[in-house]
Amino acid sequence: MWFECRQPEVAAMIVIHVLTSSWLSFTAFALKPPPADDEGIKSYFILTSLLTSYPIMSSDHVRELCSSAQSIASELAKDPTQEVVKVVKHLRKEWKAKTSNKSKDEEKDERARLDRAAACGKFPERPSDLFLKVRICQLIYSDILASTAADPFANLLAPSLAGTSGVIPLSIVSVIPDIMRHYADLIVHAQREVFLATNYWEDSHCASLISDALRALSARCLSSSGGEPVVVKLIYDRGTPKQVLNNHAAVAPEDWAAVGLPRPDELAGIRLEVLNYHRPPLGTFHAKYLVVDRTLACLNSNNIQDRPNVEMMIHLEGPVVEAFYDMALFSWANALDPPLPLLAEPPAHADVYKFGQDNEHLKYIDTEFTSEASRNLLRKQHERDAQPVDGAPDGSRIGHAVRTAVGHRPADGGPYGKDELVGAHPGMNVPNVGDSATNADGEQHPDGVNSVNGNGVDEAQLTARQDRPRQVDVQGSTTASQDTASSSPSASAPTSETPTDVPERHPSGPELLKTDYDGADAGAAQRSRIAAITEHLNATKFAGQGTAADDASLDSFCPHILHAPHAPVPIAMANRAPKGTPGHEGIEDVPQDAAWLSAFKHAEKNIFIQTPTFNASPVIPATIDACRRGVQVTLYLDLGFNDLGEMIPFQGGTNEQVVHTMYTTLNKEGKQDNLKVFWYTAKDQNEPMSATKKARNCHVKFMSIDDRVSILGNGNQDTQSWFHSQEVNVVVDSGALAAEWRAGIDANQSTARYGRVDPADGVWRAPDGSGRVVESSGTKTTGVFGGLKGITGAIRRVRGTGGF
Repeated sequence: MWFECRQPEVAAMIVIHVLTSSWLSFTAFALKPPPADDEGIKSYFILTSLLTSYPIMSSDHVRELCSSAQSIASELAKDPTQEVVKVVKHLRKEWKAKTSNKSKDEEKDERARLDRAAACGKFPERPSDLFLKVRICQLIYSDILASTAADPFANLLAPSLAGTSGVIPLSIVSVIPDIMRHYADLIVHAQREVFLATNYWEDSHCASLISDALRALSARCLSSSGGEPVVVKLIYDRGTPKQVLNNHAAVAPEDWAAVGLPRPDELAGIRLEVLNYHRPPLGTFHAKYLVVDRTLACLNSNNIQDRPNVEMMIHLEGPVVEAFYDMALFSWANALDPPLPLLAEPPAHADVYKFGQDNEHLKYIDTEFTSEASRNLLRKQHERDAQPVDGAPDGSRIGHAVRTAVGHRPADGGPYGKDELVGAHPGMNVPNVGDSATNADGEQHPDGVNSVNGNGVDEAQLTARQDRPRQVDVQGSTTASQDTASSSPSASAPTSETPTDVPERHPSGPELLKTDYDGADAGAAQRSRIAAITEHLNATKFAGQGTAADDASLDSFCPHILHAPHAPVPIAMANRAPKGTPGHEGIEDVPQDAAWLSAFKHAEKNIFIQTPTFNASPVIPATIDACRRGVQVTLYLDLGFNDLGEMIPFQGGTNEQVVHTMYTTLNKEGKQDNLKVFWYTAKDQNEPMSATKKARNCHVKFMSIDDRVSILGNGNQDTQSWFHSQEVNVVVDSGALAAEWRAGIDANQSTARYGRVDPADGVWRAPDGSGRVVESSGTKTTGVFGGLKGITGAIRRVRGTGGF
């Protein structure tokens, strides 16, 4: 055969999607941005409403459900051997028993609607009106029809848990190893159960770290006399045609090693169960979160892969964890074998929460060391930036395009798979738990738990098992490699080449302060500081150096955001279920989409969004409408991120195409100054990174409205996330947290300083007046080969290899 396909069945699913899209003429208005004029926007939303009309529950019944104590967990606890899907089916039937044809406009008084929305959540205090306006889009009182009223499980959890509260002591905005290190620490210290969800689990160094954490957890369980094994559930998405019949496919233990998981005999101390969840052909399980001991949860943007992206994670505690717990059960669907041990033991939440080093889950964090290590990683990754993609072996453009369309790319062996630079990051080590390991009698385990794994193998063998260097200090914290330690000012003694007059670090501030070297040493010192940041941010094989100037703007680089102490804040879940069938209809019965649209609708001052992709058909007119109202809309987008996927028909186009179109529309009306678009610019760079390098990107998914309400989690602002993937997001009502997040996002990139595009046409131009541009696919049409490449991107999205 003249081309080879690694996964022809996946390619077939995508081709079917492209072909079947042609019959969707009735909903074609949703397959591309609607007209940008007022009448076009009005017609778009009116038609959407007509297409999604159905009977709804009475508002009193919705409020009753939201105020009850009933949940999936509470029902499953009555008989833990039940299939979760049957529990959900029973509850859905019971909760939808009371319906009516009540008009959406029945309750027109806004204050009354807000009061009822506040009553439909278990909030610690009355949330802000802005938060409630976003929240009611998930209830019967919304302008665009309540998803909860249409389907009690539209939000993937019991309505009683959708409006809740919690604290967020930690956020991470950094490279994936920093987030995986936090995951590993939480897993190693788990006492009863772990639930881990990711879009894609790829055999990689990041996956190896989690596997080693499971081995260490197993060792700890075996070392505790009389201790019960910790139950671990892992769910991921590796699409296969077999899931046409069973979306929730159990992964047999004998198949674990094939995806980089430990063998069953290595995990004698824990009970692991693995599930592969996908709704063919397009319903991707895109969720990424962790729940440990039913007391804490993490929500993050990254998959468990080695990728050169800057990502974001938040650590949550308090009642909101119950929402994640219910959502995890809903997604699992199958019977739990074995059941989660805490099903019948809901936690008693603390009256006072701890922050910083007082929080037992954050004690391991050394912000200075972590910042230095991550800067080193970014610099090393920069070495791959200029590596070109190999051409077609036979020299045939058509042959190369077809091979690309079916997922056979020479680049698959480069940016994807195991990244040795990620593996060398000192955070990619099994966390030490020697000080925390106790047996059933409360006695300290003398040797710590990193000395043996679940099969009695000593730590040296555990390290040797992996195909990359790891260091685990069983007596103390994880240590850096010799090369990293010797290059880190905080980890080495002064030498003749190391200035000794470095200013003192602020205890809670920047991780790498500006140096004040004089004379001949000044240039070298500045280059060293920029190189350190570049090394942290790099994760692939490209040659290059940091180009940013060494000034005060570099002082703020810090991966960990240790949030100021705060009381529990109102939080609402804004999720969406996977939809496998083609078509872009039905956004109004999706909590995530309703929340996003409501945020645009109710913003009065400003909207800030950072997302890799921005092309979903509803978000474009919503952005233009907000700008017309005088709202300042700021977008941090990636230049060329997943252009291959976004060029497929009906996916919405590339970021460049969308931005150019929006500016064209707003310039005609004199509203262009209300839209500020920036291409992601890495902290060590002074201009956006060209898509031709296909290396470092920002994968953060974050939105803030009027500096008060934030929406963050898994969902991108693209067609796949809006219409097909399962997503998990939280809506947080806190001006303080919104400010800390925005500051943290800006601290670890140079986007605000160097990335703004020209409002005349949406094109970035060098500030030196030369007219030089940095572009990816540009604003031109892509042609047939662009379409074929787009199919490749979609295939990689389904396979999980695109880092989405």
